[in-house]
Amino acid sequence: MHKVAIWGAGTMGRVHAGCYERSEEARVAYVIDQDLAKAQELASTCEARAMTDPGVALSDPEVDVVDVCLPTYLHRQSVEQAARSGKHILCEKPAALSAADAKAMIDTCRACGVKLGIAHVLRYFPEYEMARQMITSGDLGQIGTVRLSRVGPFPRGWRDWYADEARSGGLLLDLSIHDFDFLRWCFGPVDHAYARKVRNDRPLEYALVVVRMKNGVIAHVEGSWAHPGPFSYRFEVCGSSGMIEYDSLKARPLSIVTAAPTGGGGRGNGQGTDTGSGGGGGGGAPGVAVPESPLRDREPYLREIRDFLAYVRGEGIPRVLPEDAVAALEISLAATRSALTGKVVSVS
Repeated sequence: MHKVAIWGAGTMGRVHAGCYERSEEARVAYVIDQDLAKAQELASTCEARAMTDPGVALSDPEVDVVDVCLPTYLHRQSVEQAARSGKHILCEKPAALSAADAKAMIDTCRACGVKLGIAHVLRYFPEYEMARQMITSGDLGQIGTVRLSRVGPFPRGWRDWYADEARSGGLLLDLSIHDFDFLRWCFGPVDHAYARKVRNDRPLEYALVVVRMKNGVIAHVEGSWAHPGPFSYRFEVCGSSGMIEYDSLKARPLSIVTAAPTGGGGRGNGQGTDTGSGGGGGGGAPGVAVPESPLRDREPYLREIRDFLAYVRGEGIPRVLPEDAVAALEISLAATRSALTGKVVSVS
């Protein structure tokens, strides 16, 4: 039985804590957050200890896993602190704000002899798994174009950190990275990206990226934090022998659009990107909501955590390696540079 410390009691901290409990392979022993009330609230659901200082949890020899669910700009320092304490680490995506920081995290974990996982959960969603199987099996023939979309209201995180691109990396790094990772998972390396992005002070943000894979596939990736309705995602894959498409809105029995979306929301309408400590801002509303698979027996977050725990035990290689997270980050950064410069940017 693994003993886990959850670092960050925001939306994803709550989601992960529940998954550890349901996995029957781990027990949450500590919840760490700067907001003690939030830490206590989450800790009470899993009979854990709540604290603001990570020192006690990191020094507990029985704790073998630390789950970092903090804002992106805090990932490197938190992961390295946990690694130097001898803990295996599952860290929310994106891995970091720069490829250099992400690579430094990997190097530190390797030097400390601990395992690092980055929670790119989209690879565990059954609809994306099925799409990849059809792509790689050749059922669709030679793939020509792919369209991916991920849209929703602007997220409201702890101290409004999503609105500060210096702390969140912005839409293309925090949200569209899901779709960039999926493209690379299916088609291999990216050659270059061309992006356009608009943003205003409300804040609202929208981006469209054209991605050319090294194998010739062309992908259109849409991302929005300006959508008036509930969070949704969809994809379309066109090949010489057929086409597949998926729309998360069609998997819902009912969608309600209100006149004044709050930017947060409950389970099922969210970004899947919250790593906010303290559970978000905006008057106590959740920082961001979390998408769910329509197939309840294949819950992506639970499967992701079970996969990581098996990796910790030496029972296999996880579906997402840290190097995969770096590669997805590099695509996001190239798209961000393109949006800023108006030029095509090669992906290293």
